[in-house]
Amino acid sequence: MQDLFTAVGIMAWPLFGVSVLALAIVLERITSFSLGWVHLQQIKQQNSDFNQQLQKKTQPEQREQWCQLYLQDCLASWRKRLTILSLLGTLSPLMGLLGTVWGLVLMFRKIAQTQQAVTPALLADGLWEAMYSTMAGLMIAIPCLLLSGVFNTVLERMQTDLTRIINHLNYQLCFDEAANA
Repeated sequence: MQDLFTAVGIMAWPLFGVSVLALAIVLERITSFSLGWVHLQQIKQQNSDFNQQLQKKTQPEQREQWCQLYLQDCLASWRKRLTILSLLGTLSPLMGLLGTVWGLVLMFRKIAQTQQAVTPALLADGLWEAMYSTMAGLMIAIPCLLLSGVFNTVLERMQTDLTRIINHLNYQLCFDEAANA
């Protein structure tokens, strides 16, 4: 493992830092979405805190405004760090490519300083080391971008579900008020 880390070269530590940050974001988002899903299930209940708060709002306009703010608060919470995860997925291959170019520059400088004939083995030795950096960047980028897409899909689904629940409850209250009037 130490050999692979060393083979990545100058970008090993930055790529390691990006991978740790990405893993932390993924774990935090999984937790957040799980709690959000549970919250959605609780809101559906007739005696939920959300429903009780909604019933306290006597004016339809006040209810609508409160529901919009509630929806916005939930969405802001669910969207946290998704852009950062996508950014890490976009930047990590570029960081890997920078490490590869750096490795190629060092390899060609070494070749220029040597007095012996340049053999395919000498070129291959420098190339495989330089390519490790790109490979490391791609190994970080692919899961980041995949999970960013999955999280955005889950976010859209949760947004749709919450909007439907809120609209349904709000409609139900308006219908009940009209029937009682």
